[in-house]
Amino acid sequence: MKAVGGHQLCLMFLAVVVAACSCSRSPSNLLTGAKVSPDEVRVQVARVGFDNETGSNYVLLLDESDSRVLPIMIGESEATAILLALHGIKPERPLTHDLVRSIIGKTGNRVDRIEIGDMRDEIYYATIYMDGGRYTIDSRPSDAIALAMNMNAPIYVNNKLFESAPTVGLVPRGKIPDTAHALGLTVEQLTPDLAIAFNDPSGRGVLVSEVDLSAQKAGVARGDIVVKVGSIDVKALDDFSRQVAKVNNTGVTVTLNRDGTSRTVTLTADGAR
Repeated sequence: MKAVGGHQLCLMFLAVVVAACSCSRSPSNLLTGAKVSPDEVRVQVARVGFDNETGSNYVLLLDESDSRVLPIMIGESEATAILLALHGIKPERPLTHDLVRSIIGKTGNRVDRIEIGDMRDEIYYATIYMDGGRYTIDSRPSDAIALAMNMNAPIYVNNKLFESAPTVGLVPRGKIPDTAHALGLTVEQLTPDLAIAFNDPSGRGVLVSEVDLSAQKAGVARGDIVVKVGSIDVKALDDFSRQVAKVNNTGVTVTLNRDGTSRTVTLTADGAR
């Protein structure tokens, strides 16, 4: 059987969604089970990263108690779509999942939720629930997550899938990138894929993934790239950690890149000066 590429799979996914949105709502299409099952656990996308060991992108799902995680390997285009949605960045031209969202909305349909409900032969399976449970669509988890992120739809994981998943403190090194928290920022290593997604082809610096309120007031946003702390270049997490450890109450100037534009803010150990 000829292998199907990621772009072809996205087009196939689009065709299925279009068919579901355009079909008549006859009784045969009315499906039960619109309510969330007690076995379903609501999750959020905590991170998207690149695993150097396997050469694959992944998305990390975190349950509401912040105690269990589920990493799922995904394709490069889906990783980009999820990354952009996670950081609130709108691409200049619509990606495939943006197109699907527009079609669903323009045809008067909606996505209720998506559920990652099963794993067989180390492959995860997802379902998209639409229009109050009238329609269910089989999907790859990556496509379903990207669509949910674009439509602000909740994401659920069947509880049984967490049984073999690692807890936050036990995730193998290499599966989850290291992070650091200081100056009111949570930052992670900038991978080549992340650098391209955030318009920083130089690939140097660390990516801001979370921002405390104080740092927000100073003008820092998710998706910014820290390239300097004080006068020292930041090329990796170790550089960032070493420099912020020297920060005192007087604060430090942090140089950020956003969409190719450089600017500076002054931050203290608590976030903003």
